[in-house]
Amino acid sequence: MLRSVYQSGILTLLNSAGSHPLQLWTVVQPASVEGAHIAVERDSDIGENVVTLQSSDLASTFISYPKTASEKLGMKLPYMFLLAKSIDEPFSLEVEALDSQGIVRRLRASSFEARARIEDGICIVPLRLDEDCWNYLTLDIALLLEGAFGTSYRETSRVTLHANAKLRLVGFADRIMSEDQLPAELRLYGLDSNS
Repeated sequence: MLRSVYQSGILTLLNSAGSHPLQLWTVVQPASVEGAHIAVERDSDIGENVVTLQSSDLASTFISYPKTASEKLGMKLPYMFLLAKSIDEPFSLEVEALDSQGIVRRLRASSFEARARIEDGICIVPLRLDEDCWNYLTLDIALLLEGAFGTSYRETSRVTLHANAKLRLVGFADRIMSEDQLPAELRLYGLDSNS
């Protein structure tokens, strides 16, 4: 998808303030799973639309980018960032990244994991979301690949976000950035008159 596009600075995959934030994402919320719910809805804390992922079975309720399994994202920027809010249930995200050996590696960060490990070829790391507030998170995909597999980062092929969380923003950057370094329209309170 993006392999032939010049990539620099920041590229967003999901901005909940957009008119159709899930338009380019696969949305999977099985009717057979009790409480499976993926929707764009207003968050009372920030007064803006967010994407809510909620389910009693986080593995079967998720959004994934690109939309079709045959497409590859082709994202060269190595830092994935997101603005996420815990909804007091387990949350997980997974990144598929192509490494210097031509192997697509899976990196998973989950709020229910207690320790980092490599299991069945997947690098699994704990993810901590502070409760009752918004969290700005950055994943250094290149560092995770190097540490887990001893290989270099080439590109991200796919991003999958599982229940349970509220999402305001998902993107990639060419360097580690604090939320304050994002353009005002991407910051959580960026359009507030006090910023």
